[in-house]
Amino acid sequence: MYLIPKDTMASKLDPAWTFLSGAERHFEEGPAQATRPGEREHAVVLPVHLHDGLPERLMAVGLLIDDQEATDVACFMFGLPLDEISTDDVRDACMEACNVLGGCLVMSHDETHTVEIGLPKELPLARFTELQHHARVSVTFSSESDAGRRIVITVFDAIDQRILES
Repeated sequence: MYLIPKDTMASKLDPAWTFLSGAERHFEEGPAQATRPGEREHAVVLPVHLHDGLPERLMAVGLLIDDQEATDVACFMFGLPLDEISTDDVRDACMEACNVLGGCLVMSHDETHTVEIGLPKELPLARFTELQHHARVSVTFSSESDAGRRIVITVFDAIDQRILES
C-alpha cells in the first residue's frame, strides 16, 4: 500500500489546501475530470516512484487547477497583491500546491517498500489529457466553487514514464 486509505484522503486534502491558499475548500471523491477546452487551467504532475524489490513502478499525483484559483494561491503563498503576481509566481505556486497535496496522499510502510517523490512538473493540457487516457486512475478528488472554479487531484497508477518526459 502506497496511498493512505481513500476514506481519509479528503480529510488530508482539506487542511492542506487551507495551508496553501488560506481558504477552506472541501474535496470529494468522484470520477476523473477532463480539462475544460477554452478555459485557462494549469496542469501539474508529481511523479511518485515505488521501490519494493520488484521492478520500479511509477505513479503520479496530478493537479488540475483553474487559473484564477492558481493566481489566488500564488498571492497567498507569496504574500503579494494581485498586480504584483507574475506568471512565474503562478507556475511556482501550482507546482508547490501539487507537491504538498500529493505528498499528503502517499506513504511508505517500511525500508523494503519505499516511496520516492520526484519534482513536480508542469504539463501542457494536451499532455495531461494524454496521461488521463493512458494511465490507470486510482482515485480522483475535486472541489468546485459556486463560481465554477475548480481544483482536481488525481492519483494515476502504473503510468508510462514517457508521458512525463518533455
